[in-house]
Amino acid sequence: MNKVIRVVVAVALTFLVVPSSVAAPEKNPYGAPVVDPAGPNESIFTVSKGAKKADFTFSQLKKMKTSKVTIFEPFIKKNQTFTVIPMKDFFKRVGISGSDSVSTVALNDYIFKSTAAKFISANALIAIERNGVEIPYDQGGPVRLIFAKSSSWSKNLDAWNWSLASISVK
Repeated sequence: MNKVIRVVVAVALTFLVVPSSVAAPEKNPYGAPVVDPAGPNESIFTVSKGAKKADFTFSQLKKMKTSKVTIFEPFIKKNQTFTVIPMKDFFKRVGISGSDSVSTVALNDYIFKSTAAKFISANALIAIERNGVEIPYDQGGPVRLIFAKSSSWSKNLDAWNWSLASISVK
């Protein structure tokens, strides 16, 4: 992703922590300004372990095996249905496993770290759509790390990572 888009997204994400009481909920419940979507062939998400790296465009993510999960989205306090891919599927692509120290990094440089085993046991999910459509950058997209209600991390809001840019093990 080019530097200009990263800066615009980082600015937009600063508004995502607490929704603005002035923002019109029907337009953007997260309160951030509009950010243009990525181009059709632009990499939006990267997974890596050492020299092994996999970049993904939105169309590549859509071709992966997905499922749907409806959760109570804790940031806007309403039920939403996400199209998701288990995080462990991405781990397999680059050989992430067990005690590997995994960093999830958002476009605004927010980082959450834990072991691969803990992400897997928490059933971490990579969300690529919300309510049947792509998740806009200004609403925490296009890729999010989320957890179903049944997950041990469903209430660990530090683990939820919006506008996820990368997952890596160094």
